[in-house]
Amino acid sequence: MNHGTNGQPGLRFAAEGMWSQQKLLSAGLTIHSFFFCPDCAYSLEAVQLAEKMIHAAGEVYLISKKVLEKLGDRDKPDGFLSISEMPIITAQELILPDNAMVMVLDGLESPGNIGTILRSCDGAGVDAVLICNSKVRLTHPKLIKASMGAAFVVPLVCFAAAEHCVEWLVSRGYEIYLADSSAEDSYTTVVYRRCNKALVAGSERYGLSEAWNRTRAGIRKVSIPMHGICDSLNVGIAASILIYEISTKCSKG
Repeated sequence: MNHGTNGQPGLRFAAEGMWSQQKLLSAGLTIHSFFFCPDCAYSLEAVQLAEKMIHAAGEVYLISKKVLEKLGDRDKPDGFLSISEMPIITAQELILPDNAMVMVLDGLESPGNIGTILRSCDGAGVDAVLICNSKVRLTHPKLIKASMGAAFVVPLVCFAAAEHCVEWLVSRGYEIYLADSSAEDSYTTVVYRRCNKALVAGSERYGLSEAWNRTRAGIRKVSIPMHGICDSLNVGIAASILIYEISTKCSKG
């Protein structure tokens, strides 16, 4: 059995397509197995990428188009599929800079939303994503696909419960912003200071865990104004808007 850097069994996931393999190589992830179908590779670029994957992977398998279609999830496979290891670390291993910015996902239930948020966090320069009260397998194909490679490079830390995550943030002096559609403060009116800060997004169905409301130190609720008939945005969209706002305002000092 493979083990991650913290001595715990590593989380393996499937990555399909040339684009994903290029991202895996650039991220330097461990590639355990590479499945290649020559019949689906039609370009010189594909051949060159296959050579790189063959050298990088621990095990290599040549498979038929029929087998690839059964293993993969694409209508028109391009010949590439691999098994790699998700780079999840422990809170003790996480090294963050001064004025760190982290995203906290509490009880999210859609792998696509988590993948979208990881993609936005990568773009906004978020230093880490903390996941608590997890309802989703982090190796879910929809999460990997929606992240567009961000799941390979954004540091991920899992907490067993929201209480542990709250304690970790508070003990390190983080200012905590809770995404709450009922909050009186609009996200555009808040002054975001250059300090350690965390944005927390919760489940669309159940909201945030009660642990966040029990902790008053350095916590502020923010909302996105809604001008139509809907009372809130999809959590992936809302988190992306908020994290970019915080990142942009803090980068201006």
